[in-house]
Amino acid sequence: MDNLLKVPEIVTNVSSFLSPADYLGFLQVNKQVYNSVIDGENDLRYWSLKLTRMGLQRVNSKETEDVKLLDEKDDEDPICIFEVYKSFTTQDAKKIFAKFYRCYNSYTKKLYNNNLANFFPTSYSKDPLKQIKILNYIKRYNLSNRNDIETFVKIDTNFNILREIFINSVLKEIELNYQSNNLAAVARFIKVLLISNEENNAIEFFKSKADLPPSLMTLPPNDELFWKEQTQEEESNRCTAVFNSKNLDAFLNPLRDFLNEKIKLADILFQGEFPVIIQFIESFIQDVLLDILNHILSNYGEFLKSNGKDCKANYECFPELYFTFIKRFCTELNDSVNAGQTFHKVVHELLNLYLEPFAVNYMNQTTRVFESLISSQLANYDIQFQDKEREQNAKIYNSLRDQTDGTALSSNDSSHNHSIATEASMAVPESDSKQKAVPQPVRSTNNISDDKLDFLSSFTKIFKFSTNENQKLKQQLQLAYNLNLISNNLQNIKSLISLDLCYKILHETSEKTDEIYKFHTMENLLPLIKLRCQEIFKILITQLNTNHVKPAFEKAIMLLQKYNPNEIEQIEIKLDSLSPANNQVEPLVQFTELINIGDIILQMISIFYKNELIPKKIIDKNKDFLNDVIQLKKNFETSIDDFVAEGLNIGINKLMDEISFVFKTLQLPDDYNPPTPSTNSPIRDIKPTKCAVRVIELLSNHCFLLTGATDKGTIDVYQQEIGERFFNEIVKHLKKSLISTEGAIWLICDLNYFYDFIANKLKQKNVVPYFVGLKPIGQLYIISGKDSKELGKLISDLGKFNGIFTQEEIYEFVQRRSDWIRVRKDVEKVMYGLGIRDCCIM
Repeated sequence: MDNLLKVPEIVTNVSSFLSPADYLGFLQVNKQVYNSVIDGENDLRYWSLKLTRMGLQRVNSKETEDVKLLDEKDDEDPICIFEVYKSFTTQDAKKIFAKFYRCYNSYTKKLYNNNLANFFPTSYSKDPLKQIKILNYIKRYNLSNRNDIETFVKIDTNFNILREIFINSVLKEIELNYQSNNLAAVARFIKVLLISNEENNAIEFFKSKADLPPSLMTLPPNDELFWKEQTQEEESNRCTAVFNSKNLDAFLNPLRDFLNEKIKLADILFQGEFPVIIQFIESFIQDVLLDILNHILSNYGEFLKSNGKDCKANYECFPELYFTFIKRFCTELNDSVNAGQTFHKVVHELLNLYLEPFAVNYMNQTTRVFESLISSQLANYDIQFQDKEREQNAKIYNSLRDQTDGTALSSNDSSHNHSIATEASMAVPESDSKQKAVPQPVRSTNNISDDKLDFLSSFTKIFKFSTNENQKLKQQLQLAYNLNLISNNLQNIKSLISLDLCYKILHETSEKTDEIYKFHTMENLLPLIKLRCQEIFKILITQLNTNHVKPAFEKAIMLLQKYNPNEIEQIEIKLDSLSPANNQVEPLVQFTELINIGDIILQMISIFYKNELIPKKIIDKNKDFLNDVIQLKKNFETSIDDFVAEGLNIGINKLMDEISFVFKTLQLPDDYNPPTPSTNSPIRDIKPTKCAVRVIELLSNHCFLLTGATDKGTIDVYQQEIGERFFNEIVKHLKKSLISTEGAIWLICDLNYFYDFIANKLKQKNVVPYFVGLKPIGQLYIISGKDSKELGKLISDLGKFNGIFTQEEIYEFVQRRSDWIRVRKDVEKVMYGLGIRDCCIM
């Protein structure tokens, strides 16, 4: 043994596994051992390792100017010594450890000997906070004994037993004080648990005292929770809320109050030391709110089904419920000391986290529900329009029939009435049994074509030989009725598109977009939110175009094509609306009102796009040309433009037809070729003819219809087209008229009247030159036949006619002179140098 102690390495190695007391005793074995250990760094290393195991940090001597060394006579305080000594130098390691030894050796000695009775001194016996701190420091101090494993394990085992006894006693004290409502004491013991790292015990205690009463989980009956089914009129007058807010609040407010009570309790018990309330609210969301939400969604589906609605639209109630949850269980929660200043933000994020899957389901469902809603509204309007048409047609028929009462179609000839009614109702579907006795047109193209065929068939029968006056009157009635159907449809053109309905649908689209976009606080859902908002906008345009605007323009154009106002004059039986006094039906006027409505719809969509989609960045305006939504919008605009162009072209055709008809009927032969006046002939005023006045009246009524209804470019094209075609109608009319020198003065009045309208009212610069060139045409006729050479010179002067007409065309005009045969030779001589008769070949 003595020989072993002579080996320095063995001595040093043995000493490193000794407890402090044994280590100091081992140094006193002999001088050689003492010198082997003390000499060099061995002793410093031993004490430094002790402090390092306890968690103190070794630093260089130059960095430790602030290290405090207590005098050996000072009383060391086991509660704060670890706060005083957080670092050490190698040279001071032994002195510092001695401080810790004097503080905790007596406790570890009791633990080593399993002497747990009266473990703490009297000064600490009634203060659990100091006791738990000492226990925590004892455990930390015992780490210095890890070189002596037997001592360390024995102390640690007994320490764990003592600590368990202590924690159990603390839990008992917490329960007793809580029952006696001594929350201050409970808070103090909770702090003990937190210091002892027993957070789970503290949380479990809090949860055990925060159980939700079962009565708060009972949902109201569906009839009380949800708005009952209402009529369409009532539904349009109230908000779109799904829930009866009063009853929903009565259910949710107690839950909010329950949370506020627990927030207050957590602030008292835990203060700001441990954020237990966040964990509690997260559990509340998982266990309570999600369960409530699932039950409400299920109940709403049943409620919809019981009211004959789509039960798969149950997620439509989610937005209202979501924002109610946010308000009740985030915004209206009290501030929390326990959770800190970011309490409401954290709660909002938790709600978003757990409600996000529901929001996804809602957004996936809502586009289908919205499309179904818009489609049904448009279909309902279509049905109402058809019903209104049936009523109007029934009135037309009854009015026409009443005109025949008391005449050939007497009361004893009721079978004839029944026959007409039966024939007139051929266009009505067989399923409409209630309306079979009354003529009922349907909006489809086929039935409109049938109306016209019925009209033409009846019109043809009138000219067949019939000795039966009653039969003839019946055919007149059938003809009048069928024509009235077409006329009435034209008058209803502007009702084909409901501006009120389109506005309502746009408003609903805006609300739906806002409803979806409100979920943008869920940052993970932003791409889905933008996608769904774009889909809502696409549904808006597709539904309006396919189910409302496009069919309306198609029918309007078809009616314009089939309409012939001149046929009204063939009817002996007329309604007041068809009489000439009411200027008949103006198809272009009606179509213009439809254009105006279409333009308003386009403007509303553009405003919605600019004010809703762009500011919210649902569509990137810098990349909108790549977006199919924009292409769909442009296609819709182009479609309406095409319909407008086609309709206006048809309308202009109808206008020109009517002008041509006026020229043929009102322009009397003696207007431009009056008979030789006699002594008894009245003096005729020099002013425009009735025909010219009527034509300009027609133009005035139609040229300015588009003002305010569409853009200036379209208006200019429309007016220029009318001006140019009117010019052609005048030219054709003049080439068919016979004009004398005496009548030329009224022709000049008419031409000046036409020019005045074009130049001073229509004011289309591209059209005015035509009428500037047309005005001198009157001079071709006012020149006397005696001055035929002057006439020939005028024909040769193309500049006189503003370059509008060629010499051949002017020659055609001259041929309409009443004395053309007489002046022809002289005129041709001037024009060609020789007359045709001077040609030896001819």
